[in-house]
Amino acid sequence: MATTTVSIGSNQSIDTETPATTSGSGPSYTVTFETTPTGIHVGDIGFMNTEDAGGGNMSDYTFLVTAISGDDITLKYLTDTDSKGDASPVGLYDGTGTSGAPNQAEMVFKRAFSTITLFEAMVDDASPKYWGTTDDVVGELHADSNFTDATVNFSQKQSLSSVTLSVYEDDRHDGTAESGALWKPTANSGHNQGILRINIDNMTAEWLDISMDSLDSRNTNKAIVLVGTNDDNIIRNNLLHDKGGNPGSTGPNVIHVIAAGSTSDVLYIQNNIIYNIVETSGDHAVGINTNQWSGTTHIYNNTVYNIDSQGSSKIAYGIVYGSNTNNTTNVKNNLVAKMVADGGASNERAFQKSNASSTENASNNLSDDTTTTATYKAPGTDSLQDKTSAEIDFVSTTAGSEDLHIDENSVCIGAGVDLGTTNEVNIDIDGETMSGDWSIGADWVSAGVTGNPAFLMFVD
Repeated sequence: MATTTVSIGSNQSIDTETPATTSGSGPSYTVTFETTPTGIHVGDIGFMNTEDAGGGNMSDYTFLVTAISGDDITLKYLTDTDSKGDASPVGLYDGTGTSGAPNQAEMVFKRAFSTITLFEAMVDDASPKYWGTTDDVVGELHADSNFTDATVNFSQKQSLSSVTLSVYEDDRHDGTAESGALWKPTANSGHNQGILRINIDNMTAEWLDISMDSLDSRNTNKAIVLVGTNDDNIIRNNLLHDKGGNPGSTGPNVIHVIAAGSTSDVLYIQNNIIYNIVETSGDHAVGINTNQWSGTTHIYNNTVYNIDSQGSSKIAYGIVYGSNTNNTTNVKNNLVAKMVADGGASNERAFQKSNASSTENASNNLSDDTTTTATYKAPGTDSLQDKTSAEIDFVSTTAGSEDLHIDENSVCIGAGVDLGTTNEVNIDIDGETMSGDWSIGADWVSAGVTGNPAFLMFVD
């Protein structure tokens, strides 16, 4: 199965250049241009408005950028409006010149999709224009401008092998908010709908920075929600943050699995940072909720911070799971801190296994000293409980400039368990590959020498 990458971003005029030479046989052509295009990436499209010299035989051609090697741009023919079929970009004309000497048409480069919503619509399409019907499709966000899609619902994938919503590597966040491509809705998604709604199998959502900071007066209460069918779905390396207020019947559940699925289904939630989720309307507030899931869930290396429920009898949950008796939850290397509940200390729950009959495999988690009830502290062997903010040692918890990387003196360093490489669980929130001793939480810091080795002195 082929992998097709397409770009998503607001830049619809990246560069305009004239094709000069070509090689290859259709539908794929390696093209050099009179001037090498700048600013383009794999997944962008090239658009050409063509007609014969003097007019007539008009058609708009679309090509997909599939590879870039120096001055050579590999372009795949996709469509043309007059249904003429596959053609090389060299030899398509702009309507000027003479019949004996027509002028070559220019190519305008742009993002394949201007919004996430438009990308999802083509994933829904039974006759897609940009990829094969059984491809692995990757949609990459670019940091041209903020994405404001209120809600995007992946509900069909036809016969596609898999769908990935990701971020172009150079535009990914650095583990802090608004440092890369930013998804920041300003309009309401609707209560319990979710900003990103997943109802297909084999989907990965990764490297997203979703800010709910403009939705305090809106009843949007979920960043990522999984509904219906969700086998082999992966939620990883995302920043999900800053939800206050929340008018509506239920409080915020930032990552929420609301479907049971099948007992054979598998879900991965790993290396995410979730923080500043404040419920002011008298309801529960939850970082990660997989309570209803009946399959197997792997919840690994997440950092959850500042979950605040201001209702008098409501609960602040970091990670809650296992209400379904058929469920198996593997919960390891997670860091949960600063649970705040007006209802009292027993309502500040870092971890909660909701049904004793479900299966829990837990180890190497951390809960801080805001969770004082034993039942709700970090579960499993080699876990750390009652750790202070100083011991956790986040880089910054200053409101508005949070940096939830861990500093060099953190108790999290070297306290995790090696979870292997399945589904890139060994890639931390910065894109670093974990090696040696693992840390607890989404940020891996080597357990090696701290400080500057250049200044170490040895005395005989």
